[in-house]
Amino acid sequence: MHLTRRTRIFLVIAFAVSIFILIGADCGSSGATTGSTPTTAPNVTPTPTHALKWVTTHTFTGNGNKKTAVFTAPDDWKIVWKCQGLTDGSGIDGNLFVSVDGSDNTPIDPSAVSATCKYGKVTTDSTEEHQGGSVYLDIISGLEWTIQVQEMK
Repeated sequence: MHLTRRTRIFLVIAFAVSIFILIGADCGSSGATTGSTPTTAPNVTPTPTHALKWVTTHTFTGNGNKKTAVFTAPDDWKIVWKCQGLTDGSGIDGNLFVSVDGSDNTPIDPSAVSATCKYGKVTTDSTEEHQGGSVYLDIISGLEWTIQVQEMK
């Protein structure tokens, strides 16, 4: 039997298509196929080029009571605070209170920080806030303090 060149090319193409369909059926397709269906790659989340970390955006220092200027905070931010206890020989601990208020004076977190600052020592800690917007901090203390506002960037 003698096949023409055209017939041989047709048979090679038909064979290749059959193999392609069989391989596609083996790769997770279910049910009957009526033609070749293009496959798609699985969804891949790109890896960030840098790891997110807490970054200080505002620093406030003082000794005594203070209301900060209004600043814009995201929905998730952190207050990192430090206070220096008295060293006057009294042996008495001091306090640091910080509340977060909206620019319209509405309380957002009235007890964001309520800390005892140990006599003669530096006390430090942090608290995470979960409500942002235009806010200010109302700081009440008779001690030396430093407050940092941090955001995830």
